[in-house]
Amino acid sequence: MDRDDNIYRKPLHDQDLTGLAEMCANVARNTSADFRQSNTAHALRVEWVRLGLDRLLDGGRTEVEISLKKRMTDFLAGVPSWILTGS
Repeated sequence: MDRDDNIYRKPLHDQDLTGLAEMCANVARNTSADFRQSNTAHALRVEWVRLGLDRLLDGGRTEVEISLKKRMTDFLAGVPSWILTGS
């Protein structure tokens, strides 16, 4: 899942959930993203926010975090780099 365009210092799979959520937010806000990309990005970011709230209440939720990170990296790997940057 490494991106070859090097717009970020780390490959996607090395990003933490916060970095991936930021990229998802960029995609959701980018008016050049298509409807499906924007909705998927928004849904993943909302899930990240909910995960943070759940972690505060329940402690760690590693399986859920691993699953969310995989889905975020899979999604972002298919998004063009110019949409990821939020430009």
